[in-house]
Amino acid sequence: MKILITILYLCLSFLNAKDTLYVQQQNVLYVQNLIEIEEKIASNFEKYLLNEFKIPEMSDLKDDGYLGKNFNTTNKFSLEDIDFISNENLKIRYAITKENLPLYINGLYKRDLYRDMTTAYEDSDSSKSYVSFELKSKVAENILDILEGGFTIESECSNSLKETYCVTNLNTIRWYNASSNWIEYNNEKFEDGDVTISTSGLLTSSKLDDLSIGVFVFVNNGDKYLKTFSDVIKVN
Repeated sequence: MKILITILYLCLSFLNAKDTLYVQQQNVLYVQNLIEIEEKIASNFEKYLLNEFKIPEMSDLKDDGYLGKNFNTTNKFSLEDIDFISNENLKIRYAITKENLPLYINGLYKRDLYRDMTTAYEDSDSSKSYVSFELKSKVAENILDILEGGFTIESECSNSLKETYCVTNLNTIRWYNASSNWIEYNNEKFEDGDVTISTSGLLTSSKLDDLSIGVFVFVNNGDKYLKTFSDVIKVN
């Protein structure tokens, strides 16, 4: 009888060890899947900015043109689904929040091994932990800066626009003032690049104050100006 009990104990121990290894393998795959989901959210956030000129909610990205309507954001390591942090751009909820999870799960989740656009930040105060992501495109960064400034960007430019930005067919960004006069920026360099203005009356616009020193301001009639530390001066 003792021999039989010993054999049963050894068998159960062996099965339990196999189960533990299996669970570990499943957890590793699930963490990798979590990171993959976050990476897809980050890349489609950028894609949405470039296509729609708006800051998306998760519901906007769950569309066939982006993540897909059946995109799964459930998370077994947290009581909350994977989602953006409310009132924050470029930040996703930290996914590993349940108590008593094995340490290797959180360690793997925080590693950059499977990450490209995203980075996980853990704080001793779990409410301050988050995953941030960086935009790859400078154009997307400029669009986000404009939108975060409280402005809107129209997908087409017209002379009827007022106090708004738009994207031209030449892949530049225009600002229309209250009189529908415009300043045209390079969509990649934006305020760090040369601009064209529709009329010399815009030479006194406060918008030019935000330009980098040393860039040129071209007036539609051919006049050329240089942005200096304190002014915009005409050059030959």
